[in-house]
Amino acid sequence: MRKALSIGVAAAVTLVVAGTGSPNAQPGPEPVRVQPMQLAQVPGDPPVSTRRSINLNEEDRHTLREIVLKDAKVEKAPDNTKVSIGDAVPQGVHVQPVPEDVTRKVPQLKNNTFFIKGEEIVIVEPKDNTVADIVK
Repeated sequence: MRKALSIGVAAAVTLVVAGTGSPNAQPGPEPVRVQPMQLAQVPGDPPVSTRRSINLNEEDRHTLREIVLKDAKVEKAPDNTKVSIGDAVPQGVHVQPVPEDVTRKVPQLKNNTFFIKGEEIVIVEPKDNTVADIVK
Protein backbone atom coordinates (compact mmCIF):
# COMPACT_ATOMS: atom_id res chain seq x y z
CA MET A 1 0.00 0.00 0.00
CA ARG A 2 2.81 2.39 0.89
CA LYS A 3 4.53 1.75 -2.44
CA ALA A 4 1.33 2.49 -4.40
CA LEU A 5 0.89 5.76 -2.50
CA SER A 6 4.50 6.79 -3.22
CA ILE A 7 4.06 6.05 -6.93
CA GLY A 8 0.82 8.09 -6.99
CA VAL A 9 2.50 11.06 -5.33
CA ALA A 10 5.45 10.83 -7.72
CA ALA A 11 3.09 10.70 -10.70
CA ALA A 12 1.17 13.76 -9.49
CA VAL A 13 4.37 15.72 -9.00
CA THR A 14 5.55 14.72 -12.48
CA LEU A 15 2.28 15.90 -14.03
CA VAL A 16 2.44 19.23 -12.23
CA VAL A 17 6.07 19.84 -13.13
CA ALA A 18 5.68 18.60 -16.71
CA GLY A 19 2.43 20.53 -17.17
CA THR A 20 4.06 23.88 -16.51
CA GLY A 21 6.14 23.72 -19.68
CA SER A 22 3.41 22.27 -21.88
CA PRO A 23 2.27 24.32 -24.89
CA ASN A 24 -1.38 23.69 -23.89
CA ALA A 25 -0.87 24.96 -20.35
CA GLN A 26 -2.87 27.99 -19.30
CA PRO A 27 -0.74 30.98 -18.32
CA GLY A 28 -0.75 31.66 -14.61
CA PRO A 29 -0.86 35.02 -12.93
CA GLU A 30 2.08 37.32 -13.46
CA PRO A 31 4.55 37.14 -10.54
CA VAL A 32 4.32 40.08 -8.16
CA ARG A 33 7.31 42.39 -8.33
CA VAL A 34 8.03 44.29 -5.16
CA GLN A 35 9.40 47.79 -5.60
CA PRO A 36 11.29 49.47 -2.75
CA MET A 37 9.17 52.11 -1.07
CA GLN A 38 10.43 55.63 -0.60
CA LEU A 39 9.08 58.25 1.73
CA ALA A 40 7.59 61.29 0.08
CA GLN A 41 9.61 64.38 0.75
CA VAL A 42 9.25 67.89 -0.54
CA PRO A 43 12.30 68.98 -2.55
CA GLY A 44 14.55 71.20 -0.48
CA ASP A 45 13.43 69.69 2.86
CA PRO A 46 16.26 68.34 4.98
CA PRO A 47 16.28 64.54 5.24
CA VAL A 48 14.22 63.17 8.13
CA SER A 49 16.22 61.02 10.54
CA THR A 50 14.59 58.19 12.44
CA ARG A 51 17.80 57.26 14.21
CA ARG A 52 18.28 58.07 17.85
CA SER A 53 20.86 60.78 18.39
CA ILE A 54 21.66 59.42 21.87
CA ASN A 55 22.28 55.85 22.96
CA LEU A 56 20.67 54.86 26.24
CA ASN A 57 20.99 51.37 27.60
CA GLU A 58 18.18 49.76 29.58
CA GLU A 59 19.71 50.81 32.91
CA ASP A 60 19.84 54.46 31.73
CA ARG A 61 16.20 54.24 30.63
CA HIS A 62 15.19 52.75 33.98
CA THR A 63 17.00 55.52 35.88
CA LEU A 64 15.27 58.16 33.77
CA ARG A 65 11.82 56.60 34.30
CA GLU A 66 12.35 56.16 38.06
CA ILE A 67 13.35 59.77 38.66
CA VAL A 68 11.35 61.74 36.09
CA LEU A 69 8.00 59.94 36.21
CA LYS A 70 7.87 60.16 40.02
CA ASP A 71 8.28 63.96 39.96
CA ALA A 72 4.77 65.38 40.42
CA LYS A 73 5.89 68.86 39.26
CA VAL A 74 6.66 67.78 35.70
CA GLU A 75 4.21 69.30 33.21
CA LYS A 76 2.83 66.77 30.72
CA ALA A 77 2.17 67.38 27.03
CA PRO A 78 -1.34 66.55 25.79
CA ASP A 79 -1.83 62.82 25.09
CA ASN A 80 -2.82 63.55 21.48
CA THR A 81 0.62 65.11 20.80
CA LYS A 82 2.27 63.16 17.98
CA VAL A 83 6.03 62.67 18.17
CA SER A 84 8.57 60.48 16.41
CA ILE A 85 12.33 60.30 16.65
CA GLY A 86 13.82 62.98 14.40
CA ASP A 87 10.68 65.17 14.42
CA ALA A 88 10.71 68.75 15.62
CA VAL A 89 9.13 69.32 19.01
CA PRO A 90 5.46 70.27 18.42
CA GLN A 91 4.42 73.89 18.96
CA GLY A 92 3.21 74.66 22.47
CA VAL A 93 5.02 71.77 24.16
CA HIS A 94 7.04 72.94 27.16
CA VAL A 95 10.49 71.28 27.43
CA GLN A 96 12.49 71.13 30.65
CA PRO A 97 16.12 70.44 31.49
CA VAL A 98 16.92 66.88 32.52
CA PRO A 99 17.04 66.78 36.36
CA GLU A 100 20.46 66.76 38.06
CA ASP A 101 19.63 63.45 39.76
CA VAL A 102 19.42 61.89 36.30
CA THR A 103 22.46 63.60 34.77
CA ARG A 104 24.65 62.43 37.67
CA LYS A 105 23.79 58.83 36.75
CA VAL A 106 23.39 59.34 32.99
CA PRO A 107 25.86 62.14 32.10
CA GLN A 108 25.18 61.93 28.34
CA LEU A 109 21.79 63.60 28.99
CA LYS A 110 23.35 66.67 30.63
CA ASN A 111 22.71 69.00 27.67
CA ASN A 112 19.35 67.52 26.64
CA THR A 113 15.86 68.65 27.54
CA PHE A 114 12.71 66.55 27.79
CA PHE A 115 8.94 66.51 28.04
CA ILE A 116 6.45 63.85 29.06
CA LYS A 117 3.63 62.55 26.90
CA GLY A 118 1.43 60.02 28.69
CA GLU A 119 3.88 57.55 30.21
CA GLU A 120 6.62 58.32 27.68
CA ILE A 121 9.63 60.52 28.30
CA VAL A 122 10.60 62.35 25.13
CA ILE A 123 14.28 63.36 25.07
CA VAL A 124 14.95 66.49 23.00
CA GLU A 125 18.16 67.49 21.23
CA PRO A 126 18.57 71.18 22.18
CA LYS A 127 20.74 72.09 19.14
CA ASP A 128 17.86 71.72 16.70
CA ASN A 129 14.88 71.11 19.01
CA THR A 130 14.20 67.63 17.60
CA VAL A 131 13.20 64.39 19.32
CA ALA A 132 16.39 62.46 20.14
CA ASP A 133 14.75 59.44 21.82
CA ILE A 134 11.49 58.27 23.36
CA VAL A 135 11.71 56.31 26.59
CA LYS A 136 8.65 54.14 27.13
